[in-house]
Amino acid sequence: GFRSVELLKSQLLLNGKPLVIRGVNRHEHDARSGHILRREHMLQDVRRMKEFNVNAVRNSHYPQHPDWYDLCDEYGLYLVDEANIESHGHFIRNPFATLAGHPSWREAHLHRTRNMLERNKNHASIIAWSLGNEA
Repeated sequence: GFRSVELLKSQLLLNGKPLVIRGVNRHEHDARSGHILRREHMLQDVRRMKEFNVNAVRNSHYPQHPDWYDLCDEYGLYLVDEANIESHGHFIRNPFATLAGHPSWREAHLHRTRNMLERNKNHASIIAWSLGNEA
């Protein structure tokens, strides 16, 4: 579907109406299978979030499995999609402590960000893009 997202006078608007975010961060992880999730696990996550009135999810540190986006579109969870460029350093005062501070990594970061955008741009559940968290 189509939607309009904007920030106007410090208020997040979705299709012109105020939106209150009740969100969580999500890593693709299962206690038994590690980072391999089946659709059933994702659906269980979605249903549990809806049960607890969560309406938004930040895809922590990388784009998720394609089924996750389809489920969020279907069940009405808003997403903040995050590029796979996490490379945080240990010394905040040093701009070269992360890969983002090195010009030689510019194209690699842009490549990953563009790929995420192209892959997921048609999912109505995505209301924002995170393009540099911990980078």
